Amino acid sequence: MKTAFLLSHAAALSCLGLLLGASCTMRETRQEKGPSRAPEFRVRTVEEASLNGLNVLPLREPADLDLPRRNQIIAGYVNKQLPLRVRLQLNAYNPGLETVVLTGLDYSVLLDGRPLGTSRLLSELSLSAGDSVQVPLAFEFNTYKFLGEDAMPALRNFALGFGDPRRQRLSVRVRPLLRSPRSHVSQANRYSEPMVMVPAALPR
Repeated sequence: MKTAFLLSHAAALSCLGLLLGASCTMRETRQEKGPSRAPEFRVRTVEEASLNGLNVLPLREPADLDLPRRNQIIAGYVNKQLPLRVRLQLNAYNPGLETVVLTGLDYSVLLDGRPLGTSRLLSELSLSAGDSVQVPLAFEFNTYKFLGEDAMPALRNFALGFGDPRRQRLSVRVRPLLRSPRSHVSQANRYSEPMVMVPAALPR
């Protein structure tokens, strides 16, 4: 009878080991699949950038900023309204294993490494696993507050280099607002890494 008990005990331990092994395998499988990763964003093209209505994308050298253009920028600064308007196309790529729905973006704009402003874009797009979509983004911020007072001598240089990929003056941090197709609740993911705004960074 003692032998039978030992055999029964050994069988129980063996079964327990099999159950634990199965549980680990299931857990590892779940970890491998895991939740979908947040979409990755890159700037595809910068389509427009203007300072107080002046197109600054082609301005790279001081000689590009003639007197009429300079006066247009000075007039905005004197009136304490020097709006920078930017329109661009983002490329959103879903590296996850399931479709996600992008319900919007919270984003922060930096100019020369300093915060310029924040805003939110509300736009619902379905993003299949391994697929990418273009997301138009446009924003406007008053750069007078960014420059502060007594910035008149620096105005000419301030208008240069917005379209120069070597300068990389503008950057954007993006926090996507997502929901799974099976859920009606949106969630905000953490900010992605800063992305450098370089015109034509990706092929069209």
